[in-house]
Amino acid sequence: MKQYIKDVSRSLGLKRTMVFARRLRTAWWWTFDIAGYLILTPMLLLYNMFKKKEIHKVLIIRLDRIGDVVLSTPAIRAVRQSFSSAKIHVLVQEYTCELIVANNDVDRIIINGKDRLERNYDVAIALHPGLYQNYLTFRSGARERVGYTGWGGGFFLTHRVQDDRAVRIRHEVESALEVVALLGCKTTKTNLEVSVTQEGEAFAASFLKANKIGHPWVIIHPGARQPYIRWKKEGFAELADLLIRDAHVKVVLTGSDKEKDLLLEIAEKMEMEPAYLTGVSLTHLISIIKSCDLFIGNSTGPMHIAAAVGVPVIAIFGSKHPLDSYHEWGPWSEKSIVISKDVNCSECHPTDCINFDCMNNIEAVEIFEAAQDLLKKYVLDK
Repeated sequence: MKQYIKDVSRSLGLKRTMVFARRLRTAWWWTFDIAGYLILTPMLLLYNMFKKKEIHKVLIIRLDRIGDVVLSTPAIRAVRQSFSSAKIHVLVQEYTCELIVANNDVDRIIINGKDRLERNYDVAIALHPGLYQNYLTFRSGARERVGYTGWGGGFFLTHRVQDDRAVRIRHEVESALEVVALLGCKTTKTNLEVSVTQEGEAFAASFLKANKIGHPWVIIHPGARQPYIRWKKEGFAELADLLIRDAHVKVVLTGSDKEKDLLLEIAEKMEMEPAYLTGVSLTHLISIIKSCDLFIGNSTGPMHIAAAVGVPVIAIFGSKHPLDSYHEWGPWSEKSIVISKDVNCSECHPTDCINFDCMNNIEAVEIFEAAQDLLKKYVLDK
């Protein structure tokens, strides 16, 4: 259905369908927000007059994916350092909660759609744009409500950030820090953080022993939620062969349950024999990644986990579009190399692409050379 809509749009001369859709959506949200301001602003002003000023409870909302939650941990730390005596609750999706289960900056994790959201917060912060997130800041009862405008629900907020990430390029870590800075929350410690558990460490040790994996060894994570940010299977197969045969390292292919077939297809194209790991819990995956010597993959949540636990990272990026490029979503780590090709199409969103030259022009040998450099610098020379 999506492809049909694209084909019809192109036949009408609307080649840049994502740009057209984004402008239409922006116009709708502006109309919706103006109506909201006119109706709710007087009510909110009266409501705030009777709220006490002390900050006892803070709600942080991050309802998107794994990488987004990981990249929000410096912002969570900034809130903790500014409101050191407050209770800090973080609202996330159930499948991402293990990322922060042992985070010392978080007093309670609330699962969206499962746990009841209390209505006695003093501050509520939505770290990503959206009508629902902004509504939840209001529903929390918070006097101070911070979030993005542009995607709807700006009238629910008392402190607003214009969502200009498509024109003012900065990393998502910096965007999240800008949101909390509206409340005066700042930190000099901007490193990422994920929770490492005893259960995860025990699983990793057992997996390595069972598969006779010793150092150095490399994780290749070839999957990604969107097909257009996945590098080619043949490339991953050639790269894995080079690492095993020429660099003499063990390679483990990782993925979700849904990506088992992808891993098997890559292995079938290989001459050497890799190991596999699929369908494990997030806490198990964190410890597995923490145990490896190098992580190679697309723009995915596991790539950000690797950066958070201090593992050297090679990130493969195609699109130069501001909303998908490595400038916003690249590994937040000094121990990283981004492999990307510029084919002069920065204005094109990848969902409108027909050839994916930015990904297909990347060769296995250049990733292999980058892998050798990182292994030599951070592993072999130590």
